[in-house]
Amino acid sequence: MKNNWRKWLLIPALLPSFLGLDAKPMQGEVAPQPLDTIEYRVFIAVDKAGVEHWGGKAAYQKKLDAFFGQVNDFWNKAGEGRLKYYFRYVPDWQVTYDCSSRQLENVYKRSAGFPDHDVLLIIDSILDFDDEESAKGWYCSGGADNLNMVVCRGRSKTEHEDLFGIDYFHRGVAHEFGHYRGVTDLYADRIRAKNNPVNNLQYEPDSCVMNNHYKTYKWSPYAVNIINYTAKSKRPGRDFPGFLKQMFPENIQVSVTVKGKKKKGVKLNLYGSRAKFNDLIATPYRTYETDKKGEYLITGVPDLYDKPAPPLHTDELPYNRWFTFLLEAEYKGEKKYVWLPEYEVQQTFFENKDTYQVTIDF
Repeated sequence: MKNNWRKWLLIPALLPSFLGLDAKPMQGEVAPQPLDTIEYRVFIAVDKAGVEHWGGKAAYQKKLDAFFGQVNDFWNKAGEGRLKYYFRYVPDWQVTYDCSSRQLENVYKRSAGFPDHDVLLIIDSILDFDDEESAKGWYCSGGADNLNMVVCRGRSKTEHEDLFGIDYFHRGVAHEFGHYRGVTDLYADRIRAKNNPVNNLQYEPDSCVMNNHYKTYKWSPYAVNIINYTAKSKRPGRDFPGFLKQMFPENIQVSVTVKGKKKKGVKLNLYGSRAKFNDLIATPYRTYETDKKGEYLITGVPDLYDKPAPPLHTDELPYNRWFTFLLEAEYKGEKKYVWLPEYEVQQTFFENKDTYQVTIDF
């Protein structure tokens, strides 16, 4: 009985719908305006074996069109109202190939002959050529004339990968197109506790399609910012050269207080983390100390993350980048930590700031 009032309150709101009347905005309200649409034309090459397996050209085209409908619907809904445009990827099936998809990929990497398209997509449903197994799976790579190429290659020699029948595959293609738009893999920022010799804690990146598309249905704030920023460019690699590095602020300002007072002489250690390994290197990459104002200004931040100067204290640094840093502040044996993943530090770019602020209190 106590919930009956809710039912009665709902009835007036529903009456216009039942009566076939158009609901109008209340006085003072602004009706939402439709977003401008931005289209990206996708050059598609499909393996002949896959086309035949899924019923021939007409049947495959129907599945492909429906699939891209899913991709577009998901892409825009994942913005949760934060995207400035409505985005549409337009599939244009141009080639049915009967050769190794690796060979085709290498040809396309060298070719600049795609003036009417914005991104390439190679679909290969089965590993029916020997050289394909070494590159099975999905990824986005670069080609000639700053044209991005997405490859969706199956993982089996005997069973066709069902691009159209598995729920998360359209989210997987959205993930790869996210790379085309300029967003990196957020899962590369993860630090696993077992690989963290500094404080044995796990650090997880933001929930995002670019972190885990299997169970995630939204873009993170970082991804939204990049998608909006590069929206009007059909080839972001051409129009925004060095974009990843440009997004870093020039400085990181660290301020330390002890019992509310600024403290001089607090030791600061900066530990680097690696993609692929999801680990933290035990030796600090840089060490600093706060001044009499309890501050230290870390300068040259882009060069700390990207193509960092030695010593790195490791023999292998994937992509020649530190993907995150863990900042450690130590005062009289007590330690405090601040995680500095690139996606967090780079948010200053979208705020038109050149300094990322860190405050640590003891």
